[in-house]
Amino acid sequence: MGSFDYDGKSLNYRIMKTLKLVAFMVFSLVLVQPSFSQNSTKTTSPKLIVVKFHADWCKTCRAMGPVFEDLQNKIDGDEVLFIKLDFTNNKTKNQSTLLGSALGISDILKQNDRRTGFVLIIDAKTKKTLQKLTVDDDVEAMETKIRTLL
Repeated sequence: MGSFDYDGKSLNYRIMKTLKLVAFMVFSLVLVQPSFSQNSTKTTSPKLIVVKFHADWCKTCRAMGPVFEDLQNKIDGDEVLFIKLDFTNNKTKNQSTLLGSALGISDILKQNDRRTGFVLIIDAKTKKTLQKLTVDDDVEAMETKIRTLL
């Protein structure tokens, strides 16, 4: 007979149950652990930065919102960084200015004086504006312009 603890279950039973649980957890961790070999992970820098100059109160910005999202989905996987700089209020203006500074595009922000309702395609290395997209451009035209610059 096995020894019993205070609630009547055998210690061997509890130990086996715990060991099975631990084995399952270890097995699960091994299965879901991503491979970090040098061949499987590739860190790339963007070739282009596509920046939407946005404010919630801007009618043109609201019209461009779905187009900008569609564009991101169409270009997904390419070396393009999509960002939205939000100039709706002081808090979002400050955050957008900090993000612009971190990306090295402060001069572009100053040149555009926090105007909204357009998208700029910026060369990620030179930080120069390559193309300006407006509400007059449909998603296909925007996609073509970006792919031409890649």
